[in-house]
Amino acid sequence: MILLKRLYTEPVFFEPISFKKGVNLIIGDKSDKSKKTNGVGKSMCVEFINFCLLKSKDSSRVMKIPKNKFPHNTKIKLDLIINKISLTIIRKIESPDNILIIKNNKEIFFNTINEASDYLSNQLFINQANKSIHPSFRQFISLLIRDERSEFKDLTNTFDTKKRIPPDLIPHLYLLNFDISIYKDFKTVFKEIDKQTIYLRKLKKDITENGNLKLNDVRAKVNALDDEVKKLNNAIESLRSNEAFETVQKDLINLETELDNLRTRQKALKYEIKKIQSLPEPESISKTEISILYNQFKQGLGDLIEKSLSDLEKFKAKIDNFRNNIVNKKLEKLTAELNQTALIIGEKDKKYSEILKTIDNGKVLKNLKTGLSVYNKKSEELNKIRYQITAFDEADNHKKNILKPRLDKLKLDINKQIEENKIIIDSFEQTILDIHEIIMNNKEASFHINTKKSSRSKDYIDFEMRIYDDGSHSVERTKVFIYDMALMFNEYTKEKHPRLLIHDNIFDVDQDTLVQSLNYLSKQEELYPNDFQYILTLNRDKIENEERQKIINLDITSHRIANFTKEKRFLGIVYKER
Repeated sequence: MILLKRLYTEPVFFEPISFKKGVNLIIGDKSDKSKKTNGVGKSMCVEFINFCLLKSKDSSRVMKIPKNKFPHNTKIKLDLIINKISLTIIRKIESPDNILIIKNNKEIFFNTINEASDYLSNQLFINQANKSIHPSFRQFISLLIRDERSEFKDLTNTFDTKKRIPPDLIPHLYLLNFDISIYKDFKTVFKEIDKQTIYLRKLKKDITENGNLKLNDVRAKVNALDDEVKKLNNAIESLRSNEAFETVQKDLINLETELDNLRTRQKALKYEIKKIQSLPEPESISKTEISILYNQFKQGLGDLIEKSLSDLEKFKAKIDNFRNNIVNKKLEKLTAELNQTALIIGEKDKKYSEILKTIDNGKVLKNLKTGLSVYNKKSEELNKIRYQITAFDEADNHKKNILKPRLDKLKLDINKQIEENKIIIDSFEQTILDIHEIIMNNKEASFHINTKKSSRSKDYIDFEMRIYDDGSHSVERTKVFIYDMALMFNEYTKEKHPRLLIHDNIFDVDQDTLVQSLNYLSKQEELYPNDFQYILTLNRDKIENEERQKIINLDITSHRIANFTKEKRFLGIVYKER
């Protein structure tokens, strides 16, 4: 059992809040200056409790309080009792991962949330050393203190809806007497299958060249490549085993290098010759055009031009002849070098063939250097594809022959557990019907645990609860209230329940439902005065008329542990979250 005792700070920043057994009300009230009851700190008060109970710093609103409004070195303290052991949990905003827990005046310091959570789990599940058979401390707390931003619209999802955190069934199953190690194994194997599926999809995409080939075509390609590589390897090994190979190997490789260089030079020469041949012919200018141009210049320049027209023609002819001589000589030189290169290539190629014939029949290897290059390239390609195919087959076999049968076995175990726990599930449904009758005035409700048919379902287990006229926002909240109360008070589930429950602003419902819910709480407190602790935040204006009419059996004033107004807020400050 978990029993909260007191929430406070050191140094004092807000008035300490003391909790008691039974129903505890944190009220948002009107004041003389303001009739508004929202935004006075009810939810923040619950956040401080949750912060001390190790809520993640990333999701805690406490971490968003500005430093200039609330000193971050302030010690936030929560006194509580877990299974008759008195503890104090101390946490600061400036160092949220460092937790101090005081037990029997002994300080125990933790460097991480997980370490502190493990410690509190050991205190809560003191008789269950095996962690696999019970939830973690924080898993349990997430069910006992649902996030207000979960909007209370789902039985199993207790988290902020905007964060899209998947529902955690473990604390629910634990309370209903399921062996949660089976469900944990199911989640683990399902996740492995999911990862394997993604890996296989990516591998297949690479192997089939983005789906352009079929997998069987790739297998055929591997066989063909294997045959080619074997033939090349046999030819190369045949050469190497030949006694003459060692004596001519160096000559062959030198010849191949020389031939490569000569063929590169041959290509360069052909390119140079092509460039020269593509040059335009010297432009032909008629004597008439030269004469006209000459006379124009002569008129403009007068006696400055003494040369005759014939001198100009001779000068042009010299320039043309000079250009033609240079181009022609260059062309002749390049052509001669090209012919000589071709001749040398022919001689060396003939010599290479003659040497190769002495050690190879020429059927496989036409060129030693090229053959080795092709062999290496094809070997590399073969090894890559073969590795991918092998990896694909192994992953596919692991998924089909190991993971899926394991998952199917776990599904059978889960179904078996549903049958074995039928008495508890039926009893739990009856508790829901009893509460439903008090609040909704009928027993038109149901609760079942089913399994999902879809093989893609990550949870497999489905909690199905229906209540009268459900579907609307307010009725869904009522459904969650009834479900949570049933977990705390059912004869079977209460044996494992910590008997602590906190609801922050759950009663956004019609007035009759609110009144009947409060009356139900009053009745439970009469029946089990020291057996539970329920903390509820509530706006006073929602129940003022009903209080005056005296139709609420629960004494609001005597159950009020804190009263906040616009003038007397929880933290006494106005701020915007960081």
